[in-house]
Amino acid sequence: MMKNKFKWIAIQLMTILIIGGCTEDFFNEIPSDRITPDQHYNSMQEAEISCQAALAILRDVAPQMVFTNELMADLTTVNENVGLYWQDINNHNIGKENPYIDPSVFYQVVINANEALLYIDSIASKDQDITDIDIKVFKGNLVGIRSWAYFTIARLYGEAALLEDNMPELANELNYLPRTVILDTLINHLLPYLDIDYLDENQQPAILSMYNKALIGDIYLEKQDYPNAVTYLQMAIEGFENDENIYKISRNYLRDSWQEIFINSAYQKSEVMVAVPFSFNESQPNPIERWYGYEYDYIAKPSGIITNLFEMQDDNDGDEYRGLGVSYDTINGDHFVNKYNLEFEDFSSDIILYRAADIHLLLAEALNRTGSSDIALALLNDGYNDYTGWGYNIGIRGRVYLDERSVPDGVDRVNYIEDLIIEERAMELAFEGKRWFDLMRVARRRGNAYLANRVAAKFSDQAMANKIKEQLNNEENWYLPFEK
Repeated sequence: MMKNKFKWIAIQLMTILIIGGCTEDFFNEIPSDRITPDQHYNSMQEAEISCQAALAILRDVAPQMVFTNELMADLTTVNENVGLYWQDINNHNIGKENPYIDPSVFYQVVINANEALLYIDSIASKDQDITDIDIKVFKGNLVGIRSWAYFTIARLYGEAALLEDNMPELANELNYLPRTVILDTLINHLLPYLDIDYLDENQQPAILSMYNKALIGDIYLEKQDYPNAVTYLQMAIEGFENDENIYKISRNYLRDSWQEIFINSAYQKSEVMVAVPFSFNESQPNPIERWYGYEYDYIAKPSGIITNLFEMQDDNDGDEYRGLGVSYDTINGDHFVNKYNLEFEDFSSDIILYRAADIHLLLAEALNRTGSSDIALALLNDGYNDYTGWGYNIGIRGRVYLDERSVPDGVDRVNYIEDLIIEERAMELAFEGKRWFDLMRVARRRGNAYLANRVAAKFSDQAMANKIKEQLNNEENWYLPFEK
């Protein structure tokens, strides 16, 4: 781990030289302080730097994305000392001028990846140690992180400007594709680059820019293509067949160990698939801890919806291993988000983009919609062991020693189990930037009121609750505004 850490630091120092000019002027065709491609793309090491650079850019947007996602949903609400722009996001009164919703950094990721893709093949003629497999892995990483950026733009803004033919800059006339169309495009981009995951010398998953199997499964679920979602989400969980502990929800993070997922999370490799790393000591602080921190800005806190969910679990002490004292805590009777304060180093918690529990619950959601509700319920509870290599699977609730969920007689079994899965995602993934996407995804098949009613429920002011409910009953109002 220490070797990888030093390697990561070295990569980031070099990355600063490469992307240092990517500020608000990144739309310029030739930024003056960037080295030219012929100076950079000469060796395997530089190819690896290019792959990591795309992920490093996300430090500028990942905290805002997570915070915005949670504020727009129902599990987080604002405090009295919140600033106007964050309050507007919480109240769904969002203007294009709001600085926290600017999509430009996502496009910066796309542009960075596109430039690398244009030149990555040329390294083969300059570095004799690089192989065709290496080139495919590097390309797959770049296509993956670019596809994730497009996918995130499409979900947040309802459409995305596709830069054709790996364009490394924005054109005068941009081709905006609606969310439904961009999803198919991304699937076609990803399909040739699914088998790029590999183990390092310690038989652990290597650090990748993006885990494409998880991403494509997520995209298929967004499309409501449940059979393909099952195929690729299961493939993501089984990506490393030589180890039944990797991505299988085994005993690795049992009971109290669950919180270790979020301590130096980029290296919790049996659970975390992709994470954006932060480090205060390396001048890469994560601001989300300040925004949530009781002793800092404290501009947002857990809503009563999520604290009640944690407290109402079947165990007499509530959700002991994830809830009070871990996911959130209290001081002087005030609740505050604690998940980003578990790191031993202040302002250094990573932002997790994909982890095993997330993918297991997405798989359960897809299985439930394809008629395999019993398997879905098993994944939720104490685990499913009949898939090859799943012998150590103990389930999402089993890992934190919670009672099994069951389905009563006389209810719609599919919708009831889906509600249990989405509820479990709320607790397992609380404050990780998933909730708004979950509500939108389910509402598209169960009606806009599914989302509108849940978000409105966090407002104690009835007039505001009614306003939010009416507004969010229109899907057009789910998406963030932006200047074209």
